[in-house]
Amino acid sequence: MAATAGNKTASAQKKDMSVLNVWQIDSFEGGKGSRAAYLQNIGNEFSENSGCYVTVTSITATAARENLKSGNVPDLISYGAGTHGIESYIVGKTPYFCWCNGGYCVLTTTEGADFSDISAENTVINAGTDNLAEVCALFCGLNGADVEKPTGAYVKLINGKYKYLLGTQRDIYRLKTRGVAFAVKPVTEFNDLYQNISITSKNKAKIAQNFIAFLLKKRETVNKLGLITDGVKLYDDEMSVMEGLTYNYTLKATVSENTKTEINSAFNDGDIKKLKPLFK
Repeated sequence: MAATAGNKTASAQKKDMSVLNVWQIDSFEGGKGSRAAYLQNIGNEFSENSGCYVTVTSITATAARENLKSGNVPDLISYGAGTHGIESYIVGKTPYFCWCNGGYCVLTTTEGADFSDISAENTVINAGTDNLAEVCALFCGLNGADVEKPTGAYVKLINGKYKYLLGTQRDIYRLKTRGVAFAVKPVTEFNDLYQNISITSKNKAKIAQNFIAFLLKKRETVNKLGLITDGVKLYDDEMSVMEGLTYNYTLKATVSENTKTEINSAFNDGDIKKLKPLFK
C-alpha cells in the first residue's frame, strides 16, 4: 500500500531530513586518530535525535579556499587557528568555538636531562603542517634550530642526533608508540594549536548552532584524539603535563591573508616585537 502523508516510509522520512555539511581541515597534527572520523561519530549521535544528518568531509585549507571562492560553501567548517581565507564566510554573533586543542612541548630521550641546556644547536623542530612551529621556536629562544618534517624530527631525536625536540602532543604519542623512555616539558610561551568550528550557513545557522552545542558537550571524549580541552582533566600519563596551561601569546582565530603575510614577514625578520601585537 502506498505511503500517505501521515504514514511515510523510512526512505521518505530520510529525504525530509535536513543535512549539515561539515568540512574538517587538519591545520596541525593531532595526537592520534582522525578528527574527521571523530566529528562524523559525533554527527551520527546528533542525527539520532535532531532529525538532521551530518556529513563530514576532510579537506585541505587550500582546497577549502578554492571551493569557497567558487561558491561551494558548507554549513560548518572545523579548522585550525591561523587558517586564512575562510574568515569572510563565517556567520553568527560568535565567530568560532574551540572544541579541542593541542600544545607545543620539548621532548628528550636523554636519561637525566633536565632541559636546562636547551639551545638552538641541540634541538630539532618538528615543522608541523600549517601551524606556526618556527614562530613558537622564536618565542622560546630557539630561532635558527634545524627544522625537519614531522616524522623525521622524532626519528633523529631517537637516533641521538639531537638532544631535544620542539614538537607537539603528536610527538608524545610517537614516542609512546616506539616504547622509548622520554621526558616532556610543556611550552607556555606560545600556542596556535586550536581546533575551532564556525558556522558558514545563514539558512542552517540554528541547527548548526545546536550541533556545535552537542559537540562541546562531548569535549570530555577528545582524549580519543590525543588532544586536550580547557577545564576538563583527561590524562594521568605523559599527556597530563599538557593540561591546564596558560600561554603568554596565542593565535586562536582565523586570520586574513594580509595578517598571515605580516606574521611571516615578522618571523623572517626574527622580530619578536613585531610578532607580539599580532597575537593575544
